[in-house]
Amino acid sequence: MDATDANAAVLVRLREMLVRQRGKLASYLDVLDREEEAIRGGDADRLAACVELEGTVIADLFTLKKVIDPLEDLYQAAWPGREPAVAELKSTLERMSAEVIEKNAANRALLRRRMDEMRQEIASLRRWPRAPSAFAAEAAPSLVDIMT
Repeated sequence: MDATDANAAVLVRLREMLVRQRGKLASYLDVLDREEEAIRGGDADRLAACVELEGTVIADLFTLKKVIDPLEDLYQAAWPGREPAVAELKSTLERMSAEVIEKNAANRALLRRRMDEMRQEIASLRRWPRAPSAFAAEAAPSLVDIMT
């Protein structure tokens, strides 16, 4: 395999990994949308499932990032000029990453508000108005007359 074939193979592999990363980011955005719906609906089971799925998607993204970083170094060394497809994929990935960060922050804020609402609701349930007991007004006897 000559240098040109090796450089082309690096480019193809890098492009393939960037496309996979784009797909993972798209699925992460989908999970964040479902997570928002679960928060708004108050569905704790669905929210827990979304959080679990979010953890696996993040782990996959970190794994892909570990593969992409060395490929990018090889790509920089092999292709001093920029390949337009790779540059376009990278800009798309940066946009998607910014959108993920924005949606994640919005979901955290929404969840925080929802948790505050639930805390207030629980506190109001603890203070429910109690009708005075019929027995509370009477004084309890302290001495018992056993002589009669």
